[in-house]
Amino acid sequence: MAKRKSAQQPKTDLTPERFLVRVAYDGTDYKGWQIQNEGRTIQGELEGRLSRIFKTPITIHASGRTDGGVHSVGQCFHFDAFWPHPAKRLMHAINTGEQAGLLITHIQRVAADFHCRSSATGKRYRYEIHLGFPPPWEARYCLGLNWDTLDVKAMRKGAKLLLGRHDFRAFGATHRQGMENEYPVKDLRRLEIRQKGRRITIITEASGYLYKMVRRLVGGLLRVGEGKMPPERLLSYREEKVITAEIPTAPARGLFMDKVFYDPADLRPRQEP
Repeated sequence: MAKRKSAQQPKTDLTPERFLVRVAYDGTDYKGWQIQNEGRTIQGELEGRLSRIFKTPITIHASGRTDGGVHSVGQCFHFDAFWPHPAKRLMHAINTGEQAGLLITHIQRVAADFHCRSSATGKRYRYEIHLGFPPPWEARYCLGLNWDTLDVKAMRKGAKLLLGRHDFRAFGATHRQGMENEYPVKDLRRLEIRQKGRRITIITEASGYLYKMVRRLVGGLLRVGEGKMPPERLLSYREEKVITAEIPTAPARGLFMDKVFYDPADLRPRQEP
Protein backbone atom coordinates (compact mmCIF):
# COMPACT_ATOMS: atom_id res chain seq x y z
CA MET A 1 0.00 0.00 0.00
CA ALA A 2 1.43 3.35 -1.06
CA LYS A 3 2.36 5.71 1.71
CA ARG A 4 -0.03 8.60 1.85
CA LYS A 5 1.55 12.05 1.39
CA SER A 6 1.14 14.28 4.39
CA ALA A 7 -0.53 17.64 3.98
CA GLN A 8 1.86 20.57 3.56
CA GLN A 9 2.68 22.04 6.93
CA PRO A 10 2.18 25.80 7.36
CA LYS A 11 5.27 27.94 7.75
CA THR A 12 6.11 28.34 11.43
CA ASP A 13 8.93 30.90 11.22
CA LEU A 14 7.48 33.88 13.07
CA THR A 15 10.81 35.68 13.47
CA PRO A 16 10.26 39.45 13.77
CA GLU A 17 11.65 41.67 11.04
CA ARG A 18 12.87 45.25 11.28
CA PHE A 19 10.85 47.99 9.56
CA LEU A 20 12.04 51.49 8.73
CA VAL A 21 9.22 54.04 8.65
CA ARG A 22 9.06 57.68 7.58
CA VAL A 23 6.35 59.82 9.17
CA ALA A 24 5.07 63.35 8.54
CA TYR A 25 3.25 65.18 11.30
CA ASP A 26 1.83 68.47 12.49
CA GLY A 27 3.38 68.85 15.92
CA THR A 28 1.16 71.71 17.10
CA ASP A 29 -1.19 69.63 19.25
CA TYR A 30 1.46 67.22 20.58
CA LYS A 31 3.80 67.52 23.56
CA GLY A 32 6.68 66.35 21.41
CA TRP A 33 7.97 63.01 20.22
CA GLN A 34 8.88 61.21 23.45
CA ILE A 35 6.25 59.57 25.63
CA GLN A 36 5.56 61.58 28.80
CA ASN A 37 3.53 61.02 31.92
CA GLU A 38 0.94 63.52 30.75
CA GLY A 39 -0.03 64.82 27.32
CA ARG A 40 -0.32 63.39 23.84
CA THR A 41 2.95 62.53 22.07
CA ILE A 42 3.92 61.36 18.61
CA GLN A 43 5.63 58.24 19.96
CA GLY A 44 2.61 57.36 22.07
CA GLU A 45 0.19 57.77 19.17
CA LEU A 46 2.29 55.62 16.82
CA GLU A 47 3.00 52.88 19.37
CA GLY A 48 -0.70 52.75 20.16
CA ARG A 49 -1.62 52.24 16.51
CA LEU A 50 1.05 49.58 15.95
CA SER A 51 0.18 47.72 19.15
CA ARG A 52 -3.46 47.51 18.04
CA ILE A 53 -2.47 46.23 14.59
CA PHE A 54 -0.10 43.56 15.92
CA LYS A 55 -2.13 42.85 19.06
CA THR A 56 1.02 43.03 21.17
CA PRO A 57 3.02 45.93 22.65
CA ILE A 58 5.31 47.55 20.05
CA THR A 59 8.16 49.92 20.92
CA ILE A 60 9.52 52.28 18.27
CA HIS A 61 12.96 53.91 18.05
CA ALA A 62 13.32 57.31 16.38
CA SER A 63 16.18 58.96 14.55
CA GLY A 64 15.86 61.73 17.13
CA ARG A 65 13.30 63.51 19.29
CA THR A 66 11.37 66.62 18.39
CA ASP A 67 9.90 69.07 20.90
CA GLY A 68 6.27 70.00 21.24
CA GLY A 69 5.14 72.15 18.31
CA VAL A 70 7.91 70.97 15.96
CA HIS A 71 6.70 69.47 12.68
CA SER A 72 8.04 66.70 10.45
CA VAL A 73 8.28 65.91 6.79
CA GLY A 74 10.90 63.19 7.08
CA GLN A 75 11.17 61.92 10.66
CA CYS A 76 12.16 58.22 10.72
CA PHE A 77 11.73 55.42 13.21
CA HIS A 78 12.10 51.65 13.27
CA PHE A 79 10.46 48.76 15.08
CA ASP A 80 10.50 44.96 15.05
CA ALA A 81 7.47 42.79 14.34
CA PHE A 82 6.28 39.79 12.32
CA TRP A 83 4.21 40.85 9.30
CA PRO A 84 3.75 38.20 6.55
CA HIS A 85 2.47 40.73 3.99
CA PRO A 86 3.91 43.48 1.78
CA ALA A 87 5.04 46.56 3.67
CA LYS A 88 2.58 48.75 1.76
CA ARG A 89 -0.30 46.91 3.40
CA LEU A 90 1.15 47.78 6.78
CA MET A 91 1.45 51.45 5.81
CA HIS A 92 -2.22 51.44 4.79
CA ALA A 93 -3.19 49.80 8.09
CA ILE A 94 -1.33 52.42 10.15
CA ASN A 95 -2.84 55.31 8.21
CA THR A 96 -6.40 53.97 8.24
CA GLY A 97 -8.77 55.85 10.52
CA GLU A 98 -8.32 59.26 12.10
CA GLN A 99 -5.01 60.75 10.98
CA ALA A 100 -4.72 63.03 14.02
CA GLY A 101 -2.04 65.08 12.30
CA LEU A 102 0.09 62.03 11.39
CA LEU A 103 0.77 60.35 8.07
CA ILE A 104 3.10 57.42 7.29
CA THR A 105 4.71 58.24 3.94
CA HIS A 106 7.13 55.32 3.51
CA ILE A 107 7.83 51.91 5.06
CA GLN A 108 10.30 49.19 4.16
CA ARG A 109 12.01 46.14 5.55
CA VAL A 110 15.65 46.65 6.54
CA ALA A 111 18.46 44.57 8.00
CA ALA A 112 18.17 43.48 11.62
CA ASP A 113 21.23 45.55 12.62
CA PHE A 114 19.89 48.79 11.14
CA HIS A 115 19.20 51.50 13.73
CA CYS A 116 17.39 54.74 12.93
CA ARG A 117 19.62 56.83 15.16
CA SER A 118 23.08 55.28 14.98
CA SER A 119 22.84 54.42 11.27
CA ALA A 120 22.03 58.02 10.31
CA THR A 121 24.80 59.93 8.53
CA GLY A 122 23.15 63.33 8.87
CA LYS A 123 19.93 65.29 9.20
CA ARG A 124 18.29 68.23 7.49
CA TYR A 125 15.97 70.76 9.13
CA ARG A 126 14.27 73.87 7.82
CA TYR A 127 12.84 76.85 9.62
CA GLU A 128 10.07 79.00 8.14
CA ILE A 129 9.80 82.74 8.85
CA HIS A 130 7.14 85.15 7.61
CA LEU A 131 7.88 88.87 7.47
CA GLY A 132 4.90 90.54 9.09
CA PHE A 133 1.77 88.72 10.18
CA PRO A 134 1.20 85.39 8.35
CA PRO A 135 -2.20 84.29 7.02
CA PRO A 136 -4.15 82.36 9.69
CA TRP A 137 -3.84 79.07 7.79
CA GLU A 138 -0.03 79.37 7.85
CA ALA A 139 0.43 80.68 11.40
CA ARG A 140 0.90 77.18 12.87
CA TYR A 141 3.81 76.49 10.53
CA CYS A 142 6.00 79.58 10.57
CA LEU A 143 7.33 82.31 12.82
CA GLY A 144 5.47 85.53 12.11
CA LEU A 145 7.44 88.72 12.75
CA ASN A 146 5.96 92.05 13.76
CA TRP A 147 8.17 93.88 11.28
CA ASP A 148 8.62 93.69 7.53
CA THR A 149 12.37 93.52 6.98
CA LEU A 150 15.40 91.46 7.95
CA ASP A 151 18.97 92.01 6.78
CA VAL A 152 19.21 88.73 4.89
CA LYS A 153 22.64 89.61 3.51
CA ALA A 154 24.06 89.92 7.03
CA MET A 155 22.31 86.70 8.06
CA ARG A 156 23.95 84.85 5.16
CA LYS A 157 27.34 86.20 6.19
CA GLY A 158 26.82 84.98 9.74
CA ALA A 159 25.63 81.57 8.52
CA LYS A 160 28.75 81.14 6.38
CA LEU A 161 31.00 81.85 9.36
CA LEU A 162 29.45 78.96 11.32
CA LEU A 163 29.96 76.22 8.73
CA GLY A 164 32.31 73.31 9.35
CA ARG A 165 33.16 70.81 12.06
CA HIS A 166 33.27 72.62 15.39
CA ASP A 167 32.22 72.57 19.02
CA PHE A 168 28.67 73.98 19.02
CA ARG A 169 27.91 73.79 22.75
CA ALA A 170 27.16 77.54 22.78
CA PHE A 171 24.16 76.78 20.58
CA GLY A 172 22.89 73.93 22.74
CA ALA A 173 20.01 74.15 25.19
CA THR A 174 20.38 76.34 28.25
CA HIS A 175 19.39 73.41 30.46
CA ARG A 176 18.65 69.74 29.97
CA GLN A 177 19.16 66.75 32.20
CA GLY A 178 21.94 64.61 30.74
CA MET A 179 23.03 67.22 28.19
CA GLU A 180 26.50 67.24 29.73
CA ASN A 181 27.02 63.81 28.15
CA GLU A 182 26.21 64.97 24.61
CA TYR A 183 29.18 65.21 22.25
CA PRO A 184 29.23 68.91 21.27
CA VAL A 185 31.32 68.62 18.08
CA LYS A 186 29.10 68.61 15.00
CA ASP A 187 29.80 68.95 11.29
CA LEU A 188 27.56 71.79 10.09
CA ARG A 189 27.52 71.13 6.35
CA ARG A 190 24.85 73.58 5.24
CA LEU A 191 23.26 76.72 6.65
CA GLU A 192 21.39 78.38 3.82
CA ILE A 193 18.97 81.31 3.88
CA ARG A 194 16.43 81.69 1.10
CA GLN A 195 13.94 84.50 0.58
CA LYS A 196 10.88 84.57 -1.64
CA GLY A 197 8.68 87.56 -1.03
CA ARG A 198 7.76 87.69 2.65
CA ARG A 199 8.83 84.10 3.28
CA ILE A 200 12.36 83.37 4.57
CA THR A 201 13.46 79.75 4.87
CA ILE A 202 16.57 78.68 6.78
CA ILE A 203 17.85 75.24 5.73
CA THR A 204 20.47 73.41 7.75
CA GLU A 205 22.21 70.06 7.34
CA ALA A 206 24.66 68.53 9.79
CA SER A 207 26.09 65.24 11.02
CA GLY A 208 23.88 65.73 14.06
CA TYR A 209 22.54 68.40 16.40
CA LEU A 210 22.59 69.25 20.07
CA TYR A 211 19.28 69.63 21.87
CA LYS A 212 17.57 72.82 20.55
CA MET A 213 20.64 73.62 18.42
CA VAL A 214 18.67 74.37 15.25
CA ARG A 215 16.31 76.76 17.02
CA ARG A 216 19.22 78.57 18.66
CA LEU A 217 21.08 78.86 15.37
CA VAL A 218 17.92 80.45 13.97
CA GLY A 219 17.63 82.69 17.02
CA GLY A 220 21.17 83.94 16.56
CA LEU A 221 20.66 84.57 12.86
CA LEU A 222 17.48 86.52 13.62
CA ARG A 223 19.42 88.77 16.00
CA VAL A 224 21.84 89.46 13.16
CA GLY A 225 19.00 90.09 10.73
CA GLU A 226 17.38 92.51 13.18
CA GLY A 227 20.65 94.47 13.44
CA LYS A 228 21.10 93.62 17.12
CA MET A 229 24.50 92.00 16.64
CA PRO A 230 27.11 91.81 13.86
CA PRO A 231 27.52 88.50 11.98
CA GLU A 232 30.98 88.03 13.48
CA ARG A 233 29.48 87.85 16.98
CA LEU A 234 27.98 84.45 16.14
CA LEU A 235 31.47 83.15 15.49
CA SER A 236 32.65 84.58 18.80
CA TYR A 237 29.84 82.83 20.68
CA ARG A 238 30.75 79.52 19.08
CA GLU A 239 34.44 79.91 19.91
CA GLU A 240 33.70 80.96 23.51
CA LYS A 241 31.72 77.69 23.99
CA VAL A 242 29.51 79.27 26.64
CA ILE A 243 25.72 79.02 26.59
CA THR A 244 24.20 82.48 26.83
CA ALA A 245 20.69 83.89 26.88
CA GLU A 246 21.90 86.51 24.38
CA ILE A 247 21.18 83.86 21.74
CA PRO A 248 17.42 83.25 21.91
CA THR A 249 15.72 79.97 21.12
CA ALA A 250 13.36 80.46 18.18
CA PRO A 251 9.77 79.21 18.70
CA ALA A 252 9.04 75.59 17.79
CA ARG A 253 6.22 76.23 15.33
CA GLY A 254 8.51 77.29 12.46
CA LEU A 255 10.73 74.20 12.63
CA PHE A 256 10.40 71.17 10.36
CA MET A 257 12.40 67.94 10.62
CA ASP A 258 12.99 67.59 6.88
CA LYS A 259 15.11 64.52 6.16
CA VAL A 260 17.31 61.87 7.76
CA PHE A 261 20.24 60.71 5.66
CA TYR A 262 21.37 57.07 5.52
CA ASP A 263 23.99 55.20 3.54
CA PRO A 264 22.15 53.66 0.55
CA ALA A 265 23.84 50.34 1.33
CA ASP A 266 21.99 50.31 4.67
CA LEU A 267 18.65 50.86 2.94
CA ARG A 268 18.69 47.98 0.49
CA PRO A 269 15.11 46.71 0.57
CA ARG A 270 14.63 43.34 2.21
CA GLN A 271 12.73 40.73 0.22
CA GLU A 272 8.98 41.28 0.34
CA PRO A 273 6.59 38.37 0.96
